[in-house]
Amino acid sequence: MVDSRRPALQLFDQLFSEKQRAQDVGLQNLETYLENGGSIYPLVEKGVQGMLQEHSQLSFEQAQQFWRGANSIATSQRRQFIERTLRGNRDAPKRSSSGLLSIVDGPNYHALIGTDFAALCPPDALESIWSPVAYLIDLLRWVRDRLEGINKEEKYALHNRRTDLLALSVDFNAVYQSISSVDIIVEVLEKFIAANTDVDSIEDALIAARYPNGLPYYQHWVTIDGIAQVHDLSVGDFEHRVDLSYPYFLQTNGRGANTAKGFAHASRLGPYQRLLLTETRADFEDRESFFAQNFGTSKLDEYLFLNQVVFLGERTKLDSRQIEALLSIGDFAPVRSSNVTYIDDKPEHPESERSGSIYINDNTAPAVRIDNASELRHRLTANPDESVGFNHYDRLNRMVRLASWTGLPFDQVDVVLAAAIRATALGNRPEDSSDKMEITNGVVHALGLFQKLRERYQCTAADFAVFIGEMSVYGRGEALSQFDQLFNFESGYREPFKLDNGAFAVTPVPGMVDLTISQLCSGLAIDPQTYYVLAKTVAKAYGLTETLNRNAAIISSFYRLVSLPRLLNITPVEGVLMLSMLGGDEWISRFAGVPVIHDVPDGLPDALELIEAMQSCVQWCAQNNLPVSWMLQHAVDAPPVQELSEQDEQFFEQIRNLLPTAQLSNSTFLMAGVPTAGATDWIEFLATSADSLGPITDLYGLILPYEQGAETYPAFVLQKISWAVNSALGEIEPALRQNIITSMVSAFLQMRDAQTSLVRETLAAYAGVGVDQALLVLDWAGVTVHQLLLHVLERTDMQAEASGRTRDRAASASFDLLAEIRRRSEVVSTLGLSAALLQEYLDSGYTDWLVQADKHTLTVRTLYYLTTLTRAFALASAASGQSPQKLLDYLRQVNALPAVSGDAKRLAQQASAIKLANFFGWSVQEVRECVSRIDADGILKNLSQLDLLMRVLTLSTATGMDALTIFLIGNLPETVDKSSYAKAAEHALLGESSAQAPIVHAPGDVTGLVTMTCEVVDNSTVVANKPGEKVTYKVTLKDANGEPLSGVTVHWRATLGTIKDDTTLIDGTLVAEFIPGNVMGHDTPLLWLDLFEPQYAPSIEITADFATLFFPLEELSPTPLDTVEYGHEVELYAVLEDAYGNRGQNSLVEWFWTIEAPEKRDAVTIRPAQGFTDQQGLTRVFVSSRTGGTFVFSVRTQSGESERIFTNAITFARS
Repeated sequence: MVDSRRPALQLFDQLFSEKQRAQDVGLQNLETYLENGGSIYPLVEKGVQGMLQEHSQLSFEQAQQFWRGANSIATSQRRQFIERTLRGNRDAPKRSSSGLLSIVDGPNYHALIGTDFAALCPPDALESIWSPVAYLIDLLRWVRDRLEGINKEEKYALHNRRTDLLALSVDFNAVYQSISSVDIIVEVLEKFIAANTDVDSIEDALIAARYPNGLPYYQHWVTIDGIAQVHDLSVGDFEHRVDLSYPYFLQTNGRGANTAKGFAHASRLGPYQRLLLTETRADFEDRESFFAQNFGTSKLDEYLFLNQVVFLGERTKLDSRQIEALLSIGDFAPVRSSNVTYIDDKPEHPESERSGSIYINDNTAPAVRIDNASELRHRLTANPDESVGFNHYDRLNRMVRLASWTGLPFDQVDVVLAAAIRATALGNRPEDSSDKMEITNGVVHALGLFQKLRERYQCTAADFAVFIGEMSVYGRGEALSQFDQLFNFESGYREPFKLDNGAFAVTPVPGMVDLTISQLCSGLAIDPQTYYVLAKTVAKAYGLTETLNRNAAIISSFYRLVSLPRLLNITPVEGVLMLSMLGGDEWISRFAGVPVIHDVPDGLPDALELIEAMQSCVQWCAQNNLPVSWMLQHAVDAPPVQELSEQDEQFFEQIRNLLPTAQLSNSTFLMAGVPTAGATDWIEFLATSADSLGPITDLYGLILPYEQGAETYPAFVLQKISWAVNSALGEIEPALRQNIITSMVSAFLQMRDAQTSLVRETLAAYAGVGVDQALLVLDWAGVTVHQLLLHVLERTDMQAEASGRTRDRAASASFDLLAEIRRRSEVVSTLGLSAALLQEYLDSGYTDWLVQADKHTLTVRTLYYLTTLTRAFALASAASGQSPQKLLDYLRQVNALPAVSGDAKRLAQQASAIKLANFFGWSVQEVRECVSRIDADGILKNLSQLDLLMRVLTLSTATGMDALTIFLIGNLPETVDKSSYAKAAEHALLGESSAQAPIVHAPGDVTGLVTMTCEVVDNSTVVANKPGEKVTYKVTLKDANGEPLSGVTVHWRATLGTIKDDTTLIDGTLVAEFIPGNVMGHDTPLLWLDLFEPQYAPSIEITADFATLFFPLEELSPTPLDTVEYGHEVELYAVLEDAYGNRGQNSLVEWFWTIEAPEKRDAVTIRPAQGFTDQQGLTRVFVSSRTGGTFVFSVRTQSGESERIFTNAITFARS
């Protein structure tokens, strides 16, 4: 009989007998559930554990036995359901399994199933049972039944662990869009943190958190510093390079506005990290909260376990060996050098408070150590529940974090900290000093400079500690002390070098060997000459004279003077000379003596600023391919020369041989046809001061220099020679006097040109410069042509005379003069300074560009800014191809600007930016951004400003950042300012994440800034010399938007008249008047605006007054009084001019004749009878008569308005 019960009940009866069911309540309950229509599917989905939770009276074996059978039924029924779903309502075809009817095609999906795909949804539809949505829903049900059904704790609930999940919208994009797994994880974590924390800002929470010791974390700082580090820079580099005072070695105090900030940011420590290091120690009463915040001891009194090594290691992420290194104990314990005399006996325990862990122990004994005698656990001797111990843990907290942030071993961090703290204590004012080892701003600045030297020059912590302090005399474990590594590592002496405070000589006695000096030279790898320079420097720094002492301070000074220059790849002597050149004895003594560091910059530069000055100076030399030795030689006055070189002698000899032909002498004038000057010669007159006229030559015939300007020199010479002629010859015929003066002036100027040419040609060959540069170099050296030639003559005289004091002084002056000329010439050759640049510099550049009082000064500052110009030329050549003259023109124009405001100032700012952008091939907007932050007027005018612009341009090119981002990073405050850091980080990240497109410069055009129209208001023709005559121009200025520009100065230049410069009115207009001079012709005036190219105004004509033209009687040619021979011609002429003395140029005139005694056959030929006057208003004719007779001639203008009859008739002879 077929069992009609549900399969589940049939399975139940098959698995469990009636006897089992009668004795087991759990089975009875399960049977009741099934009889009441309970489904097996929920039981199968929940699994065995789920069945046990719902039917708790079942045993595990019973539940597992039933679940396995139920799972088989559910699988079979699910398969049938799936097939039924795919087949629809159509029954599967029945076929014979044997016989002929069974011979058919093999089975296939369509024949067996026959799914109607047209009735189904697309496979990627959200409602599809095969879609990811169906999988997600099934997974959620599985989590609900399998996980949450088992564990009822609320914290394990899915909606608490994934607070974002149930709120998600399920749409096509959400299901099929490709998203990075990182983005998904970040979003999930953000939602979880937001739902499970009470903080308003995650950023603030990361800043405020101190535990684990990787915190605090300031995202904006990490972004900024990380981007800078990608480009091998630090934020400190940005700070320094946007400082107008940079480079600091040019400043007398060695610092600028951003020096300290730059050091702080170069440490790569964010503002909150620096705040943690420098903040005041928490009060002992607040120790519980301090330990909870910094060591994570959240439970009550848990901080008491911090003295346990294991617990401390867990809280600081340090193993036992790292803790030993932190405390400088065990294998890391400091060891006294056996070559140093100490003031006390060696203690029982390691002297960690003196070396290795000075900061943690506050430089105070006894040092913190591990008490290995503890019964249960190894413990530190510092008790966190005592004030002294609390101080140690506070310092330990800062040390562990600082070592982690810098990536340095604990002992290296400690040696830098200890040296910086001691130097800061010495550099602070007494009221600011403290006996405790505290980290101050000055210490952070030292860390920043150390990081800079470490990254750029691989400077070690031990060396840097000597730069700002003293070398260590303690070893560490098996390693020797720094002192012994230098001087006693491979000693070949019978006795080691010892620090016993004994004395040794600054200058060794000749012929005697000083062991200390030999050991110093060997250890420092220097020669005796270098030792002598360094010893004198150190002695002067410490106020000593004859002897020095063998102590740590003195020997550290020697090492400092040697190791820092070598780190910078220069020699120790060059390092001393560099400090002397930059700051004199004060800088040398500050560096070679006891180093100090200022928390607040004051007075002379401190140790950090001196190191930065030397580093930046060496860097500048390297960037410009200048050897440091060359720079040191040419940045100071040439040293005294004792004797001339062969080249110098040849130079003097060449001038001496050629000079006689160029010397002015009395014979020079005689050969020019000038008579003698009587008992004296002309040279005596010209070399004498009289009647307020100075001499123009000396008695040697060397032309004296003229200081008033080349324009007035010919007039001055003419005046002096006129006085000489009058004085020598007295009253003579005016014409003869004028001829003599003219001849003398011509001869004098020829000799002047000859002397100038002689010096120019010979000096160019001697100095290795161009002919066009020679006289400029001479002028730069403060030497005139006259002075140089005079030295040659004096040297010739000296060689002919006996030696004496006068000779020595003159020779020395000649030597020094040549040395200075060579120095300037080598600067010109090495830097590639053109003649145009030199001329601009000597004319006005030294004051406009360098703000320098004396044009002859040549210092390191002069060299630096001259290299700034050459770098600018190189940048422009590579970027835009513009010539150097463009920049020189720009600098001349902007420094000629008057004080402007309003529209004129705005126009000048815009034109200035466009010119600079075109020159450097940069964006106008970038240039404006820079200049607006450089100069208050918004117009770049000098080389220090240009240098800053180029530094920003170079940074922009190297990093891909725009100018605004560079200035935002470069002006970050040292203190906390969230808005400034956030803005800088946003711009830096935006620039870094965007693709860097190649820079394509689109040249700007200043003419597009303004529309300038110029028109003639009335007549464009005026009469020369006529009072009240003028041409009125009207100029209209509008900006690019068509708005009028007021207060803008319009400059004019005219050839045949004058126009005054004036400014536009409020409506942008200007009325200018052209006042004619006394010369006629056509004139096209030029007009221009400041920093704009000139443009032509409408042309005007200056003519004569044709209405008043006449022939002046006095200008008529004379007529012959006697009869003119037959066949001869007579020249007649007349001048046409108006009432104002203007000649009637190009005017048509006619000549006429009348017969005084008429005869029929008398006639005259006028050649030509009609013609035009020339440029002088002159008309000229030739008259003759073949018949003879007496005639009266007249000349008349074509218009007939003016006629002149010759007074005397002319009689021609008859044939």
